[in-house]
Amino acid sequence: MVKGEDKKENSRIEEIVKALKNAGAVSENPPQYAAYRFKLGDGIVTIYKSGSVVYGGRGKGREILEDIVNTVLTENVDATPRVGCDEAGKGEYAGPLVVACIYCDESAVKQLIKLGVRDSKKLSGEKVLKLAEEIKKIAHGAVKVLMPQEYNRLYSHYKNLNRLLDAVYLSLIDKLVKKYKPERVVVDKYSSGIEKRLRDNLPDSVDIVVVEKAESDPVVAAASIVARAEKLKGCQLLERKFGIKIPSGNNKDQIAHFLKSVSENMLPYLVKVHFNMNV
Repeated sequence: MVKGEDKKENSRIEEIVKALKNAGAVSENPPQYAAYRFKLGDGIVTIYKSGSVVYGGRGKGREILEDIVNTVLTENVDATPRVGCDEAGKGEYAGPLVVACIYCDESAVKQLIKLGVRDSKKLSGEKVLKLAEEIKKIAHGAVKVLMPQEYNRLYSHYKNLNRLLDAVYLSLIDKLVKKYKPERVVVDKYSSGIEKRLRDNLPDSVDIVVVEKAESDPVVAAASIVARAEKLKGCQLLERKFGIKIPSGNNKDQIAHFLKSVSENMLPYLVKVHFNMNV
């Protein structure tokens, strides 16, 4: 059974193949791991089974390929002006919690797709940092970085992580809605109550979408990339300041090593102290 996203990717590949043939590309035997290979102008187009499209060579072939790919990617795209939201670091013991909300108009949505934005968890840290800078040139955003010390202070007030997130999300979304008046707000679902809170606090004219795995939306994917980039920067800042390696994720061996390297009075500046880490 082919999943929805896989079907969409396969459909795009076939559209690119069709357009290449119409542009005069000549089919050749594909190499290992590739689905298609074409001679186009003075170069070679290789389309891998992963969906990656690579051009090797010089001349106008590269420009022709770029025009084809951009046309296919942005054709029939939902370019509704909208805000997309996601967070990074929520479930991680060490390092900051970052919430990012990104607003894109129709043009910016299409530019995000051309950039190849997707769920940040599928990208390397280096790629995330580079893409985040490109996204900032295209879109408008509101970001909240809660370093551990501030996070712990806020958590002691709200006593609940989801309520803390609600407050941060509402603050960022409200700012973008008032400034840019988007038609839609899309949030990656983290609790059952966020949709009602958004509806109670935002204008009726805004379409509110709260779904799990919302990163399939390019604007939410952009938010996830920006959030993760800021989380990585926050961890780097802590590492420089305290001279300690911040563990990524909740690997027990890494955390056990980390805890042996720091004193207890340093923890509020490095970790989310309410987490119960049995290591």
